[in-house]
Amino acid sequence: MKKDAVAYLNTRRKGDFIAQKSDVDIYSKYRFQILKIFHDHRKGATPPEERRAFTGMLEYCAANDCSSIILYDLAGLARDMDAGLATLKTLNEQYMVYFACGDFFGFRDDPDLRREAIGDFITYMERYQEDTKAARTPASKNVKKEEGRPIGRPRALSNGQVEPLITVRRAGTSISQICRMFGVSRSTVSKILADYPELKGTWKGGEQKVD
Repeated sequence: MKKDAVAYLNTRRKGDFIAQKSDVDIYSKYRFQILKIFHDHRKGATPPEERRAFTGMLEYCAANDCSSIILYDLAGLARDMDAGLATLKTLNEQYMVYFACGDFFGFRDDPDLRREAIGDFITYMERYQEDTKAARTPASKNVKKEEGRPIGRPRALSNGQVEPLITVRRAGTSISQICRMFGVSRSTVSKILADYPELKGTWKGGEQKVD
């Protein structure tokens, strides 16, 4: 028997809605009955809790006792990773959360184990972010700056940082977001992804599409 669910889409470009809705339909075909689709457009920089469609979705779920929410992907939840993780944490405490694309949590048919897996991922990422912030040191006073940015070789990542980078990339996080999140250059990310060709992006029109 299919479960009742709502879907939330957060699009950036014209035409994204049709493509994302198609993926949601495919994902839900044998598992969920979509009661309603909520859609925000070009709201990536706005925290989910301040978006009209997102808050409308939560109100609808509360009023109709709907406990399953299907998001298009983890990266599309919020442009800022901290905000995205915070929102995912809140949703995971009250609802069963699924992703039409890049759903690597598993346990789709076991609510308890799925909620635990998502919780473990959030805890892992929160600890990583805390360790990263604690490890950051102020730039040397002798380092010259140009337009407010230190001049010098971009920092590399430790072995312990590569794993979370791969994890968030598998979740659909764009290269630009990863660069901001980990404080590294595109070339550094590209070198890491060289061993994971399926995560580097697809070629279109002679240029590689990585976001």
